[in-house]
Amino acid sequence: MLSIQIDNPELEAELKQAFGSDPQSVVKAFADFVQVRRLADDIQTSIAELEQDKALKSADVFTSIRARYE
Repeated sequence: MLSIQIDNPELEAELKQAFGSDPQSVVKAFADFVQVRRLADDIQTSIAELEQDKALKSADVFTSIRARYE
């Protein structure tokens, strides 16, 4: 179990305004954020590799993506 404490009153107020007092809504939004961030990082890595002529075969890429996110 992971517990996060927010010591920023402004951020806490914004979270309460956006999600109310339902902690599950905050958890889902945070999980979505982390997943989007991970995808963005993966895309940045892929762009850098492509620019360095380190491109992978598309079949290998899709196999890797399926294994990671399914």
